[in-house]
Amino acid sequence: MLFRLYTHWRGSYSGIPLRVWFLSIVSLVNRCGSMVLVFLTIYLTKHLGYGIQDAGYVLGCFGTGAFLGAYIGGKLTDRFGYYPIMIWSLIGNGLMLIVLTLLSSFWVMCGAVFLLSVISEVFRPANSIAIARYSTPETRTRSISLYRMSVNLGWTVAPALGGLLVGLGWHWLFIIDGITCILAAILLWLLIAPKPASPSDAADQPVKTREKPAKAVVSPYRDKPFLVFTLLTVLNALVFMQFIWTVPVFFKDGYHWDEHTIGLLAALNGLIVFLVEMPLIYRIEGRRSRLAYVRLGLMMYASAYIAFLLPPGGMPTALLFMVAISFGEMFVMPFSTNFVFGYAEKGSAGGYMALYTMAYSVANIISPLMGTQVIALWGFNTLWYILGVICAVTWVGFWILERKTEKGAEAVEG
Repeated sequence: MLFRLYTHWRGSYSGIPLRVWFLSIVSLVNRCGSMVLVFLTIYLTKHLGYGIQDAGYVLGCFGTGAFLGAYIGGKLTDRFGYYPIMIWSLIGNGLMLIVLTLLSSFWVMCGAVFLLSVISEVFRPANSIAIARYSTPETRTRSISLYRMSVNLGWTVAPALGGLLVGLGWHWLFIIDGITCILAAILLWLLIAPKPASPSDAADQPVKTREKPAKAVVSPYRDKPFLVFTLLTVLNALVFMQFIWTVPVFFKDGYHWDEHTIGLLAALNGLIVFLVEMPLIYRIEGRRSRLAYVRLGLMMYASAYIAFLLPPGGMPTALLFMVAISFGEMFVMPFSTNFVFGYAEKGSAGGYMALYTMAYSVANIISPLMGTQVIALWGFNTLWYILGVICAVTWVGFWILERKTEKGAEAVEG
């Protein structure tokens, strides 16, 4: 039995291109320092003394900057290629994180967090195109999962380490995060050689199925089914991101846990995804449409938040939440990203990936503002009910979209 599990686990990694492994290693180093996001809300409210609503506005600036950064990143990737964009984004992000340790004024903090997120989010469309460039249609979902596995392995280390660093001083949280961003840029330079900057260079173009003729470039902003998909992505991301922005505050204020305990719980999410996602994707891919798996993930999201409304509360409920949100993430994110890659083959790869990333950026604007305002006005339980309703509405939306588009992106690639 154990040998069969090992064979299945090993087989899930076979055939993935070497450069996707390199990109994943870079991401692992970067994410090992991603402690700031986990503790940012607590840092603003407990260390700097912001009210929960003011903290929500700062976090909204993060989302606004991410939206602009994703748009700029898509444009720059189509123009210059993914490689230089990733390098300079990592370096700039590292320097900005260190600068944040010097700031405390509300308005200055809003501006700095906005700029930080612009620089950070420029990276994402470029990185997505790099993965598409180095993978094949057959290995693409698993390549996405390998990359996400590295992110989640880093996410496993980061919150636990962050909880310890808080004990040494909040400034170390930002300094170590900044250093790991710069180290990730150095690794990227060492592991993957620079490519020519010309957008016509084949190295910077997404992989296309060879037997298909060239297609005219389609703008994602005129692609109505994809715009609907983007809107639904905003809704599902809004639900998931409460895990980052408001759930830590609930653990702090509702359960009265310290930062170390919260960090270990957040690390559990990364550990579950790291251990389970690749074998899971390897086993289930192709058995259902990608949007069917996205809908299944939404059901897991809903069950995660509804768990907070049920007894017994405390650690058992928190563990149930972590398991459900982790499985929801494993169904939603790799399959929705692969869905986008199918659309990106229409031509404007950077544009499609940018719009998809912008959907998460919009959610990053709305999610902390909505979450903190609902908590301040009506309490945590009302927020959990609202998130359950949003999951149900989004589930129906993806079901209708799949019916309208004949299994979604399968119609694009089929």
